[in-house]
Amino acid sequence: MARALILDSEAVAALAQRRQGMAERLAAAQEADHRVVIPTVVLAEVATGALTDAAIWHVLGKIPTVDLPESVEMRAGTLRSRAERTRRKKRDLTVDAIVAATAVELAPSVVLTADRSDLELLTDGFDVKVSPV
Repeated sequence: MARALILDSEAVAALAQRRQGMAERLAAAQEADHRVVIPTVVLAEVATGALTDAAIWHVLGKIPTVDLPESVEMRAGTLRSRAERTRRKKRDLTVDAIVAATAVELAPSVVLTADRSDLELLTDGFDVKVSPV
């Protein structure tokens, strides 16, 4: 079964900055016929309005963004609420929860992120693998 590869803001930034290995990971996923997507909310975390956004636009030309149905948004709220009850350190997990809910909706899936602990907490119990950028 084809997997989905979900990119969070750090993964999009890594692609835009052409970090070593990222282009190869993307190409391997696409060659394996994995669905590669960026939840649209991620753009709010990576866009700055500066000229450097050109690199992000370049990434967006190669990877589709996905608008999320209400069911994913509702699941994101549930995942965020569940995670916040178990975390000691309080911070807003809304965007991470939306990324996690997207991964759950498209499972089996992999999330590329630099924030493994939060995404692992959010996707615990689902067929989602969290992989470092």
